[in-house]
Parts: sequence; structure tokens; C-alpha cells
Amino acid sequence: MSVQIVQFGTEPQLVGEVEEAIRRLFTAIEEVAPEGIEYTAARIGDSSQFLLTLVLPDGVPNPLLSIPEAGVFRSRVGEWAGGPVPPSTLRFVGQYIA
Repeated sequence: MSVQIVQFGTEPQLVGEVEEAIRRLFTAIEEVAPEGIEYTAARIGDSSQFLLTLVLPDGVPNPLLSIPEAGVFRSRVGEWAGGPVPPSTLRFVGQYIA
């Protein structure tokens, strides 16, 4: 399993724009309906910070790369954040699942 995250902040006046872009992104993803992945977008509390998490099974290519709206969203993240925001890979040091 591979887990990638993107965390970024934006100006408070842009929060509504980012949230609307996330809604459009998820509508596009739901239309394509890629299987076997988990993708989450969240706003951290009432802040202007966002966290996106993508969980892929081992050996599965990222299907978001072939969804045009996902490319549009990725290109806008840098604008909202004021600079490039590369994804980071989570490396688990502990995990409990019941």
C-alpha cells in the first residue's frame, strides 16, 4: 500500500474557491470511478489549510493522473498555496487496525 498526501494552506478569502474546486474534482473522479483507491480531501478545522490523502494498493498506478479535472486541480494548488506543493509519501511507523 502506498499513501501520498498533499497539505497546503491558502489565503482565507480563497477557501470557498478551493472547496468548490474539490467538489468539481470529486464529481469528475466519481464519473470515472477508479477502483481500489481511497482519495480524501479535508479542510483542517476552520482554518485555510487543506489535506489530501491518496491510498493506492501496491503496484497500482495513480489513476488520478488520467483524469483531466485532477490535472486542473493539481495545477491550481500551487496558485492557492503561493508556490509548488509536491506530494509526500507517508511512511508508517505504527498502525493499529481492529
